[in-house]
Amino acid sequence: MTGPTASGKTTLAINLAKKIGAEIVCADSRIVYKGLDIVSAKPSFVEREGILHYLIDIKEPVGEPYSAGDFCLDAKKCIEKIRERGKPVIITGGTWFYIKCLLDENELLPVSSDKKLREELETLDNITLWQILEKLDKKRAEEIHPNNKERVIRAVEMVKTLGKEVSDTDRALNSEYNALWFAPDYIKEEMRDELYKRIDLRVDEMIKAGLYYEWERMKGIYGRTKVLENTIGYNEFFELEDGLYSNIKEAFDKIKQRTRNFAKRQLTFFRGEEKIITVKNEDEVLGYLNAAKR
Repeated sequence: MTGPTASGKTTLAINLAKKIGAEIVCADSRIVYKGLDIVSAKPSFVEREGILHYLIDIKEPVGEPYSAGDFCLDAKKCIEKIRERGKPVIITGGTWFYIKCLLDENELLPVSSDKKLREELETLDNITLWQILEKLDKKRAEEIHPNNKERVIRAVEMVKTLGKEVSDTDRALNSEYNALWFAPDYIKEEMRDELYKRIDLRVDEMIKAGLYYEWERMKGIYGRTKVLENTIGYNEFFELEDGLYSNIKEAFDKIKQRTRNFAKRQLTFFRGEEKIITVKNEDEVLGYLNAAKR
């Protein structure tokens, strides 16, 4: 169950899980971090409605960011546990690269880190780094946002280490899971304006819930880490602190703009995946599941 931010995939997955007795493995690059609650729209214990969720709050937002490789290893362990109990498994989240790596069994090649190269790349600004990656591997560059500096650096590192494009060589197809892919119908082109309205409303709700104060608390505990800086909804407050905006409202507006832009990029991937079935509710999903059993 995937889809862009604010499309309702979490609620849809929980409603479905209640009807089929499933448990949920979260595929989200921010929900994994402790403390990033409001900014990641992390479902509370109440919102989970008794459904077991996995890969929430498993890492501190310090050190090397949680990677797709980390997710695949952890998710497989969770799936095995759920299967041992005879429960259906729902993978839900909007981090497309995580889902593709897991369900398409796209294993990343074990390319070791190049400390000297990393130190050189760290001195460059985000746009310059992304442009370097675009020249080396255009397809891989299109999968990563320029502001996600760590992932851009890792991609450049892999290309230079391998001596060839990562997009066609970093994965080995070995499908293990027989999955059905669904997304709320907000991924349809005709629903785009409605999705953007939902995003703006979501950000307003996050602000009312104390997004700024959550950022202050996390910054106070962990400092200016890569994870915090590369998170939409926190990065803008760092920029406000640095004097990029004249007031906090400008930071709030920038969060909305970047979240809409992020959703637009997500939609590009979702619409290009023929496996995804768009649905309005969990009953439609049940119809497809029952048909698949026959």
